[in-house]
Amino acid sequence: MNKRQMQKQKTRDVILKAAKRCFISRGFLDTTTSEIAGEAGIAHGTLFLHFPNKAQLIVTIFDMELDLITAQIVSLVEQSSGIQQLLARYLLLLREQEDLFAVIARELPFYPAEIRRRILFKESLLRQHFHRAIEQGTASGKFIALDVPMALTCLFGTINYLLSLKPIFVSEGSVIVKFQERLLSTFTSLIKAR
Repeated sequence: MNKRQMQKQKTRDVILKAAKRCFISRGFLDTTTSEIAGEAGIAHGTLFLHFPNKAQLIVTIFDMELDLITAQIVSLVEQSSGIQQLLARYLLLLREQEDLFAVIARELPFYPAEIRRRILFKESLLRQHFHRAIEQGTASGKFIALDVPMALTCLFGTINYLLSLKPIFVSEGSVIVKFQERLLSTFTSLIKAR
């Protein structure tokens, strides 16, 4: 990589970090590209040299964050001894980026169709790992036979509900921390073989 390419990559990284900060504080929908450029300390036009529009910037951030979590989940699946440990570790990963995922959960219905589709696709990749873990538990007799996709819809729906209404559930701090034990115990008790 030559010096010009390195500078271009550095500027792109600065834009992504600034955009993420802006999106977390003001939301994806209410943040303007001029605010992002100001936060990044670049000219407004420079932003468009790297990203043709705000939607592309949003998609890039979503892809980066969700790819990171998906890669970590794959690693966790290999290291986890069961669904409860996998879920606990997944909640820990969410906590690390909780403010970002709270914005996504709150604003998702209002995003353009393409962005919603990409987010839901990435979430479906995460669900596959949980699906496999539950199927293995069912095959070994640890879990009851159940509609796994529906069980996961309930689980992920509950997590998204808590994230989307975070300001109602906690005035400060983590909504995941507040509800983690209840999420773990409720979900495992629902699927556990009697």
